[in-house]
Amino acid sequence: MAYRYIFYEKKGQIAYVTLNRPEVGNSHIAAMGEELTEAWNDANRDENIRVAILTGAGDRFFCTGADAKAASQGIPVTPWGDIPENFWKPAILAINGVCAGGGWHFVWQSDFAICADHATFLEPHVSIGWVPLREMMGLANRAPLSVVLRMAFMGTKERIDAKRAYELGIITEVVPYPQLMSRATEIAEAICEQGPLAVAATKEALHRAYELRFAQREAFVYGDLLRERTHLSEDFIEGPRAFAQKRKPVWKGR
Repeated sequence: MAYRYIFYEKKGQIAYVTLNRPEVGNSHIAAMGEELTEAWNDANRDENIRVAILTGAGDRFFCTGADAKAASQGIPVTPWGDIPENFWKPAILAINGVCAGGGWHFVWQSDFAICADHATFLEPHVSIGWVPLREMMGLANRAPLSVVLRMAFMGTKERIDAKRAYELGIITEVVPYPQLMSRATEIAEAICEQGPLAVAATKEALHRAYELRFAQREAFVYGDLLRERTHLSEDFIEGPRAFAQKRKPVWKGR
């Protein structure tokens, strides 16, 4: 498969996946999701690959979520290129800049994340009248619910820095930006030195025992029903339109 919206390469036993739309904040569109799905599946099939690292292109953005401007123009922004549920190889995030909105998908789907010291985190969905469902449900497995709710309610008015993300356990390590990928690789190489069957079994056992990725299934179904109400509203269209036009949205509550 020829990749346009991501970089994908394998070096030794490590697969590197890079979101490659830096000119629009590495924001997500459906075509990117298709490429991500192919890359994850390839890494999963390759018995030589032991660890995967996901990062973003450039030094400003990891992922700013779904491309609201594209959505306002009718360009599909979903489905997401989620890490497969049966991906029992460790997946590490190397967050190189702003993580927002749908970028949280990758945070809670990964096994752990490190970030550059200039990285920041926010949840902007409600600011354009959208619902942060899976993003915040997943994050609630990593951070206190009160913190998650505060971010979800405040939208673009709340932003946390790398230090705070580390204190909350969202991030496991903060490093200077020039060292981000070398440090992520160093960690991945250390994992590659461990017993591969033991690592895979440990990941599966812990994910299932603590329900890091599966407890939300019923909640997701119910949440999707609630979210559909907003998808059918005038506000759902007004939010991204106002964003694209660089103006404040005029909410009608319907």
